[in-house]
Amino acid sequence: MNIKENRPLVSIAVATYNGGKYLRVQLDTLIAQTYTNLEIIVSDDGSTDGTLTTLNEYAGRYPHFSVYSNAAPHGIKRNFENAIKYCNGTYISFCDQDDVWMPEKIEKLVNNIGDASLIYHNSLFVDYEGNSLDHTFMTKLNCYDGNDCRAFLLCNTVSGHALLFHRKMLKLALPFPDARHHDWWLAFRAAENGGVKYLDEVLVHYRQHPKSETDFLNLKKKKLTKEKIDRDDIDWYETVASAPGKHKKFFEKWLKVYKARNDNFLNWEMFRMLSENMNDVFYMRKKSSMSTLLFILRISWADYVRRGFRKIKNTILFRETKVEDEGKEEEEREMLSNKAS
Repeated sequence: MNIKENRPLVSIAVATYNGGKYLRVQLDTLIAQTYTNLEIIVSDDGSTDGTLTTLNEYAGRYPHFSVYSNAAPHGIKRNFENAIKYCNGTYISFCDQDDVWMPEKIEKLVNNIGDASLIYHNSLFVDYEGNSLDHTFMTKLNCYDGNDCRAFLLCNTVSGHALLFHRKMLKLALPFPDARHHDWWLAFRAAENGGVKYLDEVLVHYRQHPKSETDFLNLKKKKLTKEKIDRDDIDWYETVASAPGKHKKFFEKWLKVYKARNDNFLNWEMFRMLSENMNDVFYMRKKSSMSTLLFILRISWADYVRRGFRKIKNTILFRETKVEDEGKEEEEREMLSNKAS
């Protein structure tokens, strides 16, 4: 399978943790890739189910398949970093443990990356049984293609399972910061260092289930406090502001503006900054310009003002519901009275 040829070596870095349920299906689609000059590097994060047994079985059958295991769980970011340590390829592609790759995935990514530092493709969302959920990334967001890292300030369309990147990115992106997902950070760094390319073809069936690492379709019930969200946002903005690049001053200013968002009831500087850079910062948002402007206005209000608006809105809705319920009760009493007479 790993036949030496005049094509660059591709390393598929797989991160596993107790993934036995869907693992064989995923691994079989890696073995079936039409691109032959590749190696499969798996890092297991201390699985306690049958994952390691399955991995060792594949390693024994395929010479280009290698397995490394962490003594204890380190989390998905550090697990991928561990896999990367053993990757020898000119290009590296991340792989989850529960998806289905199309046979030509790596072939098409290598053929289309050109001079870009990173390329990614469209994916079809499927349920835990592999049935289509009738959504792709393109139905949810505008997939970014270009070299402006400001597009990745507030949103990300580059998912780890869909990307392939040049190994020169390792010096620019490792170690992965704690803020946000590792794929988001890679896309951010790649945008300004060679560019990000998008291939509009579905090359993975992206499985969504309760144990999925990401929840793009919001299928899980999230319980995040406002304080946790704010802290995560600030961590991310501090991370991008510290990164070198031509937009460094923009991110430093954004960090300052964001931290001061509650100093006044309306942060005009935030509104101005986002509206002036709307096409770059909100490129991925599938909304009209007017809708985006209204969104910018909404998030430019101080938190306490927005809480007040929500309280007023909820009060009005509660009163409308109460009046409606009282009306229904009156109708029921009239019906019962008519029946009694």
